[in-house]
Amino acid sequence: MADCRLIRLYVSGATPKCARAIQTVKAICEERLGGRYRLEVIDVYQQSPRARRDQVLVTPTLVERYRGSIRRLAGNLWDRKRVLAALGLAAQ
Repeated sequence: MADCRLIRLYVSGATPKCARAIQTVKAICEERLGGRYRLEVIDVYQQSPRARRDQVLVTPTLVERYRGSIRRLAGNLWDRKRVLAALGLAAQ
């Protein structure tokens, strides 16, 4: 896909906070991006080198690479307004 967004969601295990972040981010991506995204959920306990490469210090953290830019959001990822703003989708 030429105009596909790569979104990585870093979590730490299967905590309720991380599960809620996954649910929120998946729902937003489906609602606003349809099939124009690829979401990777990465557990920092299992894939710590990837977390270090993206400079993830806290979880949950959202990292998006799109059209040469990188966007990040850490912390409260179940707040839809924050996630929409971080992904540049708030005005849509």
